[in-house]
Amino acid sequence: MNKKSGFTLAEVLVTLMIIGVIAAMTIPSLMQSTAQQEYRAAFKKAVSMINQAVTLNYALDGRDATDYSTSNFISLMTQRLNVMSMDGTNAMYTADGMWFSTSTTQAGGATGTTTCNANDTATPGNVCSVVVVDVNGMKGPNRPTTSTTRVFDIFTIAVYPQKALPANSTMGQIMYQK
Repeated sequence: MNKKSGFTLAEVLVTLMIIGVIAAMTIPSLMQSTAQQEYRAAFKKAVSMINQAVTLNYALDGRDATDYSTSNFISLMTQRLNVMSMDGTNAMYTADGMWFSTSTTQAGGATGTTTCNANDTATPGNVCSVVVVDVNGMKGPNRPTTSTTRVFDIFTIAVYPQKALPANSTMGQIMYQK
């Protein structure tokens, strides 16, 4: 007698159904975690871009961020960043799709002043400008990040006379945690 061994159709279907259920439960959390890591990396890049713009401006023109009030800090950024288009008078899109806007205040954090002291480099009261950045431009979710556990795509950056830093402790934790 010639008996063939193998799996029945029912066994194969049950196995595929179990794999499908497990995938349906794990893939959404993996996708969310990946998106949050992308937002964190893009935030770090945005802070670096602003730092480079301020440093380059100081190296080339001898002018630090104290020479630019909140209302005209966007002009420093347009000179030193690869700007693709302007969005009104105080916002712009860069070549990598990030949206930057200058603001005078940021809820629960830094407040930009019209006169910041060049000798006082990075104290909370010496913020030259507050920059709001949407790290993925027009793509969603377009929500500000307010906690370290659920990271979205809008962040705030405080610009001091010669450097840019996260605007509040939540932004700092997002920036520096692994």
